[in-house]
Amino acid sequence: MNDSLAVWASPGWRDQAEQWIDAALEAFGVRRLGPSDQPRIRFWSTQLTVPTDHGTLWFKENNLGQLPEASVMSLLGELAPDHVAAPLAIEPSRGWMLTADHGATLGSLPSDDPAVWARITRDFADLQQLAAPHGERLAQAGLVVMNPEVAANFVENQLLLHTGLPAGHPLYLSAEEADGVVRALPALHGAVETLRGLPVPLSLDHNDLHARNCFLPGATTDPLRFFDFADSYWAHPFSTLLVPVEQMQAQWATTADDPRIEAVVRAYLERWTHYAPLPDLRAAVEPALRLARVHRYGSWLRLLVYADDASMRTYAPAALRYLRTLSDPVLAG
Repeated sequence: MNDSLAVWASPGWRDQAEQWIDAALEAFGVRRLGPSDQPRIRFWSTQLTVPTDHGTLWFKENNLGQLPEASVMSLLGELAPDHVAAPLAIEPSRGWMLTADHGATLGSLPSDDPAVWARITRDFADLQQLAAPHGERLAQAGLVVMNPEVAANFVENQLLLHTGLPAGHPLYLSAEEADGVVRALPALHGAVETLRGLPVPLSLDHNDLHARNCFLPGATTDPLRFFDFADSYWAHPFSTLLVPVEQMQAQWATTADDPRIEAVVRAYLERWTHYAPLPDLRAAVEPALRLARVHRYGSWLRLLVYADDASMRTYAPAALRYLRTLSDPVLAG
């Protein structure tokens, strides 16, 4: 267990971060206009805001389980500069990055219009297709690879961790609970079989795609700029729909068969019709969403390895929820 919350609140850490920020500003010829502010500290990351003569800049450091985000975002900024809020400077060994403030996020719009979700998913599909040829480079930058073929083995191996913990540990699973997860593994194998028959390449699964993680475009014809790739995987691209589907259900207090959700899924899939007909693509969505639960579980787990006791107790149930629902349907049809 680590106590990153205490570290990030300490004067020593703050001094080191400020020195690095000032060195980066000097390298860019940017002048600081005032002291930095620390708007939030969470066990997964902290940020500093820096007022400068070129606008506000954002500094970020991640939990050690998400250290590669800075390098991954830097490479994505090279591969798809119009689609990513790329950092201005990074320190890969510490996962530090300094990024421009691109203004308001799409989440600032007080709207429940399905067109907003369709825009998010469509624009992200464009980013995925730009990233698809570059899996090896992104993996070298630190993006975690979750090939569908290994997802079930990954889950099965992690069960040894959960059952081997003391009974009072927040991530503990009893033998009976582990057996329940094992019974879900055939559903994962079936999902892989379905996806194997579709010629859609692996790509970037954001794994936390929502309106607060993309900036409003400067012009209506510009693509959205995405950020916060700390949870991301190299995986089946359709898995990225899980968080949008869950959030649409919550936002609209509705069920998965809501036609508005289906319209958003269709809008996303229309970006992929050069790979296969729309009905074939739609048949692959549910299998990809089942695998997405593995991705959500895995991203929580790699954070919790470095969690303090209080954060472990608070967030371990989120990881286990995805593990326990691996075989549950996500969408109808």
